[in-house]
Amino acid sequence: MDYVFTSSIVGSGMQSIVVSYNITCQWGIKLLSRINAPSMPDSLHLPALTSLDLFVPKFHLPAHTPKCHAPFSFNFACGVGRTDGEGVERNWSILNGIASSVSMMGPGGRWDTIDDFCNFANWRKTAILRMSLHLLFIIYP
Repeated sequence: MDYVFTSSIVGSGMQSIVVSYNITCQWGIKLLSRINAPSMPDSLHLPALTSLDLFVPKFHLPAHTPKCHAPFSFNFACGVGRTDGEGVERNWSILNGIASSVSMMGPGGRWDTIDDFCNFANWRKTAILRMSLHLLFIIYP
């Protein structure tokens, strides 16, 4: 998990990264020491100026022990607005419907199909936001 995570964020140039993960209260323990350990390739070490903020998505937080609630809650975090951290999970509702079809595909076809469905979900979200913004300007010119 550490290797996959650092591979996805290293080189992004971001100074602050917010992570939403179901078990971040356990996975995040000594995360920076594991990432910057000698066993991790030098190319995956995080720059010293990069800060990581680790949170548990709101839907998953009640299942955790009370000592996890405040430190890992989006409600007490600066810079995240009113997010719930569940955005990644919402794509599963769309992808679950195609699971039986893509399970029979080869790796390339599966990847392309999943990519198409995720792109459609993003397009639909953008279209709905644009429509909402347009209506907002009509109502409040």
